[in-house]
Amino acid sequence: MKVDESSLTGESLAVSKKSGSTILAGAVVAEGEMDAVVTAIGKECFFGKTMALLDAPQEVGHLTQVLNRLSAFLAAVSFFGVLIIFLVLLVARDAGVGYSLVTAFVIFVSSVPIGVPVVTTTVLAVGARQMAKEKAIVSRLSALEELSGMEVLCSDKTGTLTLNKLSLDQEDILTWKDHSQAQVLLLAALSAKWTNNDAIDRAVTNAVEGGQEALSAYKVKSMDAFSPVSKKTSATFTTPDGKDMMACKGAPQVIRDLLSDSKAQEACNNYIAERASKGLRSLGVAISHDGGNSWELAGLISLLDPPRSDSAATIRRAQEMGIQVKMVTGDQYAIAVETSRRLGLGTKIMEGEELLGAKATNLEFAKHVEAMDGFAGVFPEHKHRIVEAVQLSGRLVGMTGDGVNDAPALKKANVGIAVAGATGAAKGAADIIFTEEGISTIITAIQNSHKIFRRLETYIIYRIASSLLILGYFFFAILIFDFEMPTWVLVLINLLNDVSAMATSLDKVHSSDKPRLWNMNKDVIIACALCGVDIIGAMILTAFVRPVTWFTFPALSEGTDQGGTTSGPEVACVFLGLCALLQLNLLSTRNPNVWWWFNSKEGSGAPPPSLILVGFMSIFLLAATFVGVYWPSHVRPDGGRGWMEGAGWKAILLTWAWALAVWQLADFAKFLASWVMHRAEDIQADCRHTEEPLPAWVKAVNAPGVLGDRFMRMAYKPVKVANKGVKTLRKRQGGKQPPQDIKEVDDLKSATPLDPANGVSQVNGGGGADNV
Repeated sequence: MKVDESSLTGESLAVSKKSGSTILAGAVVAEGEMDAVVTAIGKECFFGKTMALLDAPQEVGHLTQVLNRLSAFLAAVSFFGVLIIFLVLLVARDAGVGYSLVTAFVIFVSSVPIGVPVVTTTVLAVGARQMAKEKAIVSRLSALEELSGMEVLCSDKTGTLTLNKLSLDQEDILTWKDHSQAQVLLLAALSAKWTNNDAIDRAVTNAVEGGQEALSAYKVKSMDAFSPVSKKTSATFTTPDGKDMMACKGAPQVIRDLLSDSKAQEACNNYIAERASKGLRSLGVAISHDGGNSWELAGLISLLDPPRSDSAATIRRAQEMGIQVKMVTGDQYAIAVETSRRLGLGTKIMEGEELLGAKATNLEFAKHVEAMDGFAGVFPEHKHRIVEAVQLSGRLVGMTGDGVNDAPALKKANVGIAVAGATGAAKGAADIIFTEEGISTIITAIQNSHKIFRRLETYIIYRIASSLLILGYFFFAILIFDFEMPTWVLVLINLLNDVSAMATSLDKVHSSDKPRLWNMNKDVIIACALCGVDIIGAMILTAFVRPVTWFTFPALSEGTDQGGTTSGPEVACVFLGLCALLQLNLLSTRNPNVWWWFNSKEGSGAPPPSLILVGFMSIFLLAATFVGVYWPSHVRPDGGRGWMEGAGWKAILLTWAWALAVWQLADFAKFLASWVMHRAEDIQADCRHTEEPLPAWVKAVNAPGVLGDRFMRMAYKPVKVANKGVKTLRKRQGGKQPPQDIKEVDDLKSATPLDPANGVSQVNGGGGADNV
């Protein structure tokens, strides 16, 4: 009996089963019938074990970790800043507990990135909509960010990189004597069944151009069907010129024994040995002119599960984008090597038994896996362990697959991708589902994810700069100038800031030809350079509009005297100055170069901003301008201390001129910081390859990030999550390690080789207490 187990084990060809063999539940019977005894059901069978690996809790997403670090950093800085503001207002200014507390709280809320989840979700949702247009459905939004940083792609072979369909390799037809490739195909097709055929006959008939109509000139008189004993099929047919002949195809060793020509027999032997070394199936084709009394070799053909037409090009493009591609298959070692060669991958292939039998530390095993080009004869737990090993090396890993056997690895990977036609289990475990055949869609998905990452990075830098600008300005303004800003004005600034920032989700950005990884140290330094100049400029503006200083805006009126330490026109000028700097910073943070340097190529600037972004900025800046000019002094939405009054056009225009000048200086400071940090990244990459020590200045710019990482490790101690599915399996088996079970990360050091004498039946190199 022949059984198709490709969706379970990854073997592309149907496997033969006989008395005593083990058959997996969920396999498809392709040919024959047998009586069988059920030996395992539910979670005790192969399929159940695979599903048990899916019981592990979902790990915290990469983007969530980044946002948690950002929120913790800004919250800590803001807390200490507003604590000092609260104490100064309460003690030094004698402002009262209520006013001091409300002011400190509003500044804290304005500094902490409360709107980050909304903006990031908007950016990811817009990106997911764009991905859907490219035939990729996103089931977990944060996977888009992780896809942008993916450095390793583990791909299932059968049904993903290949068609999972036995095909005749027309480029590998060996002809004998005067026979052409077309004649060899013709004879093979005449001796094949065209209806209710098996995989081999189907591969032969599909290779005939024009289908059965191409053979209409030949009349098949009789046919001897395939049998396990003869291992061949033969047909008697009449040629168009009326001659009766016989064609025969079958196992090459069977065809060889029909021949009398020693050279033809030797050719068969060589062909068998060479194709067997590549894991390919081969067929011999012979012709007889005397009714089967003597046979002449026509040629030899090979059968394989061919790579998809776009697989090799997709892998090559992924490698050009800095992604290491590894093939993972349940097929035999020889088939894996040949397929890997055809796809342009390397031929360093590790077998499944080595994965469970490796006696190495975690890091040594991870390095060993990283050096491999692919893996053969693997089971679901092997794939799970491969993905886990790559993650241990600190790299983001993606996994593509379509079968039940791929589901655990799809869930474990940072980005699980189910290709078109995948099983329900694979789709349920995946983060992204392709609806178009092949894997070429992954290149488009990666390019889109790079754009999404750039939008997220732009917003993160902008959010850090905005928070520090608000906190830093009010910290110094209150301490130095005893500046009073109505709380509702602070709320209005924060509202305009967050709403306009959402427009970055539709901004134009470049993609990248390398993985995009977070460098929060770089982002924080760039944001600090930008907001540092902004704070200084805003403080100088405050000094200019204060009537008690040596210089004031000549066009600034004192406004209506309503008490307090700050007049209404002063508040209006500062309000507009902060709004202008915050809004204009959107243009600065989107471009690593100076804001006006637009370019169509990655790495040399940014494309012009989208009309949506410019539109939102223009509307809010225009509204802030009119508020600063005309706001009536008697309107106090919070009814509390502090007031604002329109300062008039002359003062507001002077404020605009000052804000534009400060913004240009801040943008240039950002450009210098960005250049230094990108240069530091390049030097770090070079030193990593050459193993040379880092220069002192690179260590200096990285020092804040190192200290921040130590703080975060102290604040968030990692929690080890046990693999629930694995522990359940061990408990059921009396504590014994099942031969196909994946070992937990902490158990890798004590891993032992497979023990074939464990009472578990082994079929075709596989093993396990299966099902039938």
